Amino acid sequence: MAAKPSVESALVKRVNALRKNHGLRQLRVVGKLSKAAGHHGASMAARAYFRHELLTPARSPRWTPFGTWIRWFYPGRRYGSWTAGENLAWGTPSISARRTVRMWLRSPAHRANLLAPGWRHLGVAALQVENPAGYYRTWDEVTIVVAEFGRRSR
Repeated sequence: MAAKPSVESALVKRVNALRKNHGLRQLRVVGKLSKAAGHHGASMAARAYFRHELLTPARSPRWTPFGTWIRWFYPGRRYGSWTAGENLAWGTPSISARRTVRMWLRSPAHRANLLAPGWRHLGVAALQVENPAGYYRTWDEVTIVVAEFGRRSR
């Protein structure tokens, strides 16, 4: 498994260009959301699943809902009000930021996340996986893309 920083930076630019074209504020990359995106992407890659819940085998139940696991990374202790959302994608190793955003725009839920006026922060991760198993097993290589959106206030 290897990070794809060129896809990550291109994805941030593409998301912000889209938001600007729709008269929305651009999003600031926040380390906590980037860490969450990387953690979730690595978990999906290593354990061969594709869902918003996080596989946490040491816990009961084994699947931790997005609203619970995202708190482990974001918003931080000093914030009283916060919200977060997530977009996921996967495809061939050559999947681009442009293709990813196009796919998300065709999905009402993903489009809503991209164009939600309340978001202020963004974190992204793109991971290339060789010889994937489970959910991705019909491919020799795949790239998993994760985008975390957030807003927090005191």
